[in-house]
Amino acid sequence: MPFQASVEYLGTPDFGLIRIDPQETAAAFQAYISTASRLTGVSLSDINKTIIAEPKNRENPTLVDLLEVGMKLFDAIVWLTADRPADAKLRVDPAMKKETIPSLHDVARSVFFCYFMLIVQARYPAGSNISESNRPVIPNFLKTIMGLDKDQHVYIDTICSFEPQKFDPKWAKFVSFSGFGQEVMSRFGLGVAGYRMFGPFALYAPKPNLPANLQRAYNFARAVAVKPATWNVHPLTRDPNILKKRGNLNKNLGNLILEVFTTDEIAEMHKSKMIYRIPEKEPTHRNYMTWSEEDDISGDATILPMS
Repeated sequence: MPFQASVEYLGTPDFGLIRIDPQETAAAFQAYISTASRLTGVSLSDINKTIIAEPKNRENPTLVDLLEVGMKLFDAIVWLTADRPADAKLRVDPAMKKETIPSLHDVARSVFFCYFMLIVQARYPAGSNISESNRPVIPNFLKTIMGLDKDQHVYIDTICSFEPQKFDPKWAKFVSFSGFGQEVMSRFGLGVAGYRMFGPFALYAPKPNLPANLQRAYNFARAVAVKPATWNVHPLTRDPNILKKRGNLNKNLGNLILEVFTTDEIAEMHKSKMIYRIPEKEPTHRNYMTWSEEDDISGDATILPMS
């Protein structure tokens, strides 16, 4: 006869395990995950709050007041955006030297350097803590025309004490071109970030007798290339639906370039720096083969003012 144990005999084991409720746990994690998923966001602990002296207006210092006592531009913007928090007070450092404080003109040149890089390359210049191999190439225009020929880290370190990637770069979209020098406007007119791989389609005709699908893809790329640059395409503000509609633009355009232009033409594009390098075939990026020809990605938010 099999053994029939009673509840009293067996007892209730305690395994010491805590079983979570998945739905409630997800709700508890939501704010943390959402915050961490964003590339931008600066903590008050990230900024340098050291100054050489009390600002002119101690209670409500302005941005200029803060710059004049040695606070860096981006740091000051973060502190002011936080509404001059009492729990993140500025600290006067008697050892701080006046000659280390950049002039407002140097600050202006540094923030212009960053702005230009955001418009043309969609990234900040690299700080001194970034290895040489990971630093962006600085356009000759900044060095030769604008006279901004110091190492790129000098300009970002002048206005920012933390990793600049935390400082949302979308501010560049809202800068007005009013009062800009003609040289800068002319340089922007040569191309902005997100459009380099479209460039050849504005200047080169396709090979004859293309299959219909490649002709449609060429027509789409040309339609975008000849239209004024827009914030919908610029990487800083790119509409996320573009990836769904067209796939990775650069990789698909690289494949399309290999398909619709001759080897000599592609070599010429590279030599003239129209494209950074000769594309390599990307077998997993085949969206271009089914592209329709209408431009459904540009939108109307043009970057440069219409002439």
